[in-house]
Amino acid sequence: MRARRKRRSALILALPALLFIGACGFESVLGLATASDHHVPDGGTNIVPQPAIVTGSVPAGSLPALDPRDLTFLAGDGTLLSPSVSIDGENFMAGFPAGERYAGMIVAVRRGTTALRALVPAALPGESVSACDFDGIDNRETAACLLIEAKASVAGRTPGSYPDDTLRQALSDIDGLSSSADVGAFYAMVQAIVACSDCVRGTAARFRTPVLTSSGLAIESALHPDFILANPIDYDNDTNAEDTTAKFDAAMAAASGAFAFKACYCDQQDYFAACGYTQPMLQVVIAADMNAGTKDGNCDPIDRFLWAEDTEGARMFIAAGIHPDSPIQDNAIEQDLGAWVPNSVPMYDDGTHADEKAGDGVWTTSFVLPIGLRIGYKYTWGRQGENWGGTEEWPGNRRLLEIVDANGDHVVARRDNFADEASNKDIMNRLLPVNGGNGTVTWDTDANGDGVPDARERMIDTDGDCSADAWWTPGNAQPLTSPCQ
Repeated sequence: MRARRKRRSALILALPALLFIGACGFESVLGLATASDHHVPDGGTNIVPQPAIVTGSVPAGSLPALDPRDLTFLAGDGTLLSPSVSIDGENFMAGFPAGERYAGMIVAVRRGTTALRALVPAALPGESVSACDFDGIDNRETAACLLIEAKASVAGRTPGSYPDDTLRQALSDIDGLSSSADVGAFYAMVQAIVACSDCVRGTAARFRTPVLTSSGLAIESALHPDFILANPIDYDNDTNAEDTTAKFDAAMAAASGAFAFKACYCDQQDYFAACGYTQPMLQVVIAADMNAGTKDGNCDPIDRFLWAEDTEGARMFIAAGIHPDSPIQDNAIEQDLGAWVPNSVPMYDDGTHADEKAGDGVWTTSFVLPIGLRIGYKYTWGRQGENWGGTEEWPGNRRLLEIVDANGDHVVARRDNFADEASNKDIMNRLLPVNGGNGTVTWDTDANGDGVPDARERMIDTDGDCSADAWWTPGNAQPLTSPCQ
């Protein structure tokens, strides 16, 4: 009873300010709008998440009696993964958590100094993909994987930040160049290092993830310096055993420069038509964290159920529409966004629809939207077809989002905490003046002075200190691309 009285009192005090709000109409603020007032998009059905399966083999000549402990799986950003692994002779099968998708996965094989690698462009829920060709994970797979990692590192990126098709094309291009001077020389070096049967001194693995500067200089060589120092090898076939990485690093730089990552993005002004669009378009991912203990923009605990009610069977929805300030006004897009109908456009926590991890309390959905579009949106916690009252994160006001790729990854990703009234909420915003707040958020507001307006995609806090420290690119989101001509 006390909580309801608090809500009603706050709404009465807010009425004068709400008269100036055109977000979802005053009738929506009071919970008077009904689903029959607007087109209701298909809510879809709940999808039972399936695991991604990665299979492969490691030749016994490279590593006899393969054991699950010999295998390490790394996500495209380098995060260590923990699949369930089964072994059958030289073959392995790895099953990942249901609903999770991985791009640019690295399969690393390690025992003693032996080290092999393979790149998996994409591992998708419900599908099985091989980590190698018919010869298994060997020196050729290792050389190609290292070149992909090196090429991405030069750009300050990881393999997982590139589209699946781009990685597949790069692997194909590298294979086609394997007999060329630069790539062929690097392949031969990797083969010589892999083939050294008595290189067992020390504990360092032969290969590791390379880290290169923008000019291609090795900060961390892919050939471990401790390994080659303990196990000198004539890896460049000049009759002299090498005990440093210098010649290997030079060969890697030359080989990685011999191919390019080919990606034609649909947000490029000169390419959107090839994607079938009439204007530059971006993949837009929006997520709401519904976990207990989240904090608002002031680093204060959020009362998730100040306005919404935690009813049985509730799930997350997004209510959105094109903002009156938007230079782009399109009825078809308005309907795709849900036209401000509450509890009609579902969000997902099952590893689908760009959701990163099933069951983690972060609900996600995605849209394909034109650059420069301005939308208003908010989250509702309810059941399909319910009205605003008791479901919306707050009454009246809306969140603002302008479709601009702020970090250059060709994806717009906005992650919010449900019921955060000190975020990108446009009016009656509770961000304190000490944190740059003044009660309102406009398209140009930049409360923390980082050069990125509050109404665009923004960095997120990854370490819980209430300070944004990293850009968020959902692992299950891919840029919009089309095969390059």
